[in-house]
This record gives sequence, structure tokens and C-alpha cells, in this order.
Amino acid sequence: MHKIRSSAVVLLALTIILSACAQLFMKVSMIQLQQLLDGTGDKQSLLFVILDNGIVVAWLFAGLLCYAMSMLSWIFALIKYELSFAYPFLGVTYILVYLGAVYWEQIAEPLTLLRTAGIVLILIGVVFVNYKKADHEEKTL
Repeated sequence: MHKIRSSAVVLLALTIILSACAQLFMKVSMIQLQQLLDGTGDKQSLLFVILDNGIVVAWLFAGLLCYAMSMLSWIFALIKYELSFAYPFLGVTYILVYLGAVYWEQIAEPLTLLRTAGIVLILIGVVFVNYKKADHEEKTL
């Protein structure tokens, strides 16, 4: 019987969590940037406004760093898992981003029934795509 190694599970989970954090951090940086742009009447270049404000740079850098680490953990997860098994789990990232966007005060997106239903469908899809009967797994291994 095929045993899932805990290190591979950690890598897959890390990929999902880091990817979701990257999205949320970059959204916060853009919220901060929009607030700065709304507060100034200057026609400064966007790059100057970003580089001149540490909070925007910090959130943006954190998001990009999370993306880089997510990509690295994804590469190592692919060593342990077949792509057809691992890739559907990235759908969990949508769930984490949605929950983060709703419950993180700085982002505060609305919690709606339609979006929540969509997230539940994604979760069900991840389960269905990766569901295998025990006897089928043994035959393919």
C-alpha cells in the first residue's frame, strides 16, 4: 500500500498556504497604495509612490517572497506526488484566499452565499478528483 510521506504533505500544505498568503499580502499592499494615491493630488509616478512608502513595499515584498517560497515548495512536492494528484489541491488556495479576504479587516470583502457556495463546490471537486478506492490504488502501485 502506498504511504504518503509526511514531508510531502507538509510541502503541499506549505505551497497552498504560502500561495494564499501571497495573494492576500499583495492585495493589502494594493489597498495601501490606493489609499496613498487617493490621499495625494500629485501626479507622481506610480513607481515613486510605491518605493517612497515603506508599508506598501513591505506588503508587496512579503507577497512576492511568499510566491517564491510557494514555488520552491511546489517543485519539491512534485518530486513526491504525481501532478494529477497534487494539482487539484491548489484549489484549496481559492478557499483560503476567500476566507482571508472576508475575515481580514484590512481587506474586508463581503461574505456572500453565492461565493460561499462556489467555494464549497471547489472543495467538493478537490475531494472528488483525488478520491480513489483502496483496491484501485493497490493495482496502480
